[in-house]
Amino acid sequence: MPALVAVALLVAGCGSSASTSSSAATAGATTAPAQVAARARSRSVPRLIPPPGAPDRSVHVPVLTFHRVARLKPDAPAITVDLTVDPANFTAELAALHDAGYHAVSQAQLFDALYHGATLPSKPVLISVDDGYVDDVARILPALQRYHMVATFFVITGRFTMPGFLDAAQVRQLDRAGMDIGDHTAHHVDLRLLTAAELRAETLGSRRVMQRTLGHFVYAFAYPFGAEDPTVLAAVRAAGFTMAYTTAGGTTESTSAPLLMPRLHIGRAVTPSGLLALLGGA
Repeated sequence: MPALVAVALLVAGCGSSASTSSSAATAGATTAPAQVAARARSRSVPRLIPPPGAPDRSVHVPVLTFHRVARLKPDAPAITVDLTVDPANFTAELAALHDAGYHAVSQAQLFDALYHGATLPSKPVLISVDDGYVDDVARILPALQRYHMVATFFVITGRFTMPGFLDAAQVRQLDRAGMDIGDHTAHHVDLRLLTAAELRAETLGSRRVMQRTLGHFVYAFAYPFGAEDPTVLAAVRAAGFTMAYTTAGGTTESTSAPLLMPRLHIGRAVTPSGLLALLGGA
């Protein structure tokens, strides 16, 4: 294992479904379709493949980024403090979104709005959760279900056997609950620093692991630390991802930059009223 990847295994976190797609294009050559079909389950996951000649279209959809929802340890470093939202505050944030009339949308709904002009619900937001901590099933999923919301969980495949992180069965649990699962690489490293072979393993290789785990194709990707460059973008595209998320702030998603989609970081200091103000001012 490269030293860079080995060190990354010790890094705890990032830096700072109702709709079905009308696209029926064939997915890229990653996991063989027959292999995916053999592991298929009852939940149908659409193929999010941009159609040829897709129009240049933008939509206003704030993408909220969370990491941990847990009790904070007294000796936690500053970065962990910022990334760890108190469970009661997280539930209150979802309640505030719900009461203010916001609707959490899925990757398929966003994709169809962008590429097929589908109508989104009023006041749409996309909730994303990075890194794949056990918080996802212990605290985040129950809170989402309480308010009938969907979210996208960007999971690091190389952490399936690490304490404190989701294992493969728990990732399938989220998937079967109707949540979207995206890829967050195998080892959460700065992709700009890798060799060509390492970069392929962190993108295409990780996608293959996730697809074998779930039994269906995976199209969404999140860059560790938001770090990307033209070489990284080319690797993400070659791996077959069609929607990729950065850490750059913004609320407009566009077909002109589907691999550079902005998000809004929601850290520990954000209150429910602050979250609504952030969205209202976007």
